[in-house]
Amino acid sequence: MYAKTSHHGLHFFAHVPGAPHCTLAEETVHHHLLKLELATAARAAGAHAELEVRGPAGTWRADVLATYPTGDWQIALEAQLSPITRQDSITRTELMNSNSVSAIWFTDRERPPWLGHVPSARVSLDGEHGLVATDALARFTKGSWQSGPQTPAATFLKWIFTEQVVAHHRRAPVTAPLREWHTVWTAPRYVQDEAAHLAQARRQLRKRREAEQQSRAERVRAAQEHDRQRFGADRSDIHQAAIAALMRRQAALEKPVYDFVRRTTGADPFIDDDPAAEFAMGLPVYIGQRPYGVVCPVASRIPASRAALAPLVIFVASRREKDRIAAQTQADQRIVVLSATGPGAAQSLG
Repeated sequence: MYAKTSHHGLHFFAHVPGAPHCTLAEETVHHHLLKLELATAARAAGAHAELEVRGPAGTWRADVLATYPTGDWQIALEAQLSPITRQDSITRTELMNSNSVSAIWFTDRERPPWLGHVPSARVSLDGEHGLVATDALARFTKGSWQSGPQTPAATFLKWIFTEQVVAHHRRAPVTAPLREWHTVWTAPRYVQDEAAHLAQARRQLRKRREAEQQSRAERVRAAQEHDRQRFGADRSDIHQAAIAALMRRQAALEKPVYDFVRRTTGADPFIDDDPAAEFAMGLPVYIGQRPYGVVCPVASRIPASRAALAPLVIFVASRREKDRIAAQTQADQRIVVLSATGPGAAQSLG
């Protein structure tokens, strides 16, 4: 044997290639017994099971290779008791998968770093039931993943072999004592329940955002009506005054916007002096030939340009203007409030 270091820094001993057969069968008694238990469980679950099966060209070796009697699938059952990094287990799993062989990792250790990051389960020996999957199954209920029952290993494998249980990359949170594993074993109906729950949560979030946008729009309309009643000007005067105010805001923000973009991106922007219809009559801001942002677009013109404005940064002069703009843009539109606080100075307000 000789000392080796894996690609991920794990130190271990390996047999010299072509060396005579080792009397210790290259493993501990504990490891050998766990392999025998896994092979026995696989056979009891209806599969053909062989020990120490090598893959094509010897690129991998399965502790136990379970094969369906008709040959429809093969699953490697890995008895992993010695230390191994998470990435090593993922790499070995992917290597087997590339040869159409699935892999399930088993251990009796408490917290190996790879557990739950590849299809895996904790097992223990029970005097009455033999090998038992203790931390393996999970069920989805009340919006989170929760621990499932302990199950004899033969039953656990039979459910996997018959696809009554599948490995699933969870997206919803977990409830203790279930650990926050990335991959859980569960029934297909629980996978569907999680998908339905997450879809409902997205719909509720979208409704809340739409309600918030509607509320902002109503506040803006109320403020506009208040202004009309307060000043008593006719619509023409109001329109002309609004245009003049817009031009003043755009001119006042050119320097603060320039400083903000240069500070944020490290590039010197170009700010067009002429409002553009495709930018809702705002001043387009470019980095090179690529549009980066818009200075003070007109809220009422935004719906016609909403998609074009979505990836850009909108610069405005006040929180009130921000609310007016946000009521017309997409919910995730980035809007930055800048104010001139001195010659050439700019302050980001949100």
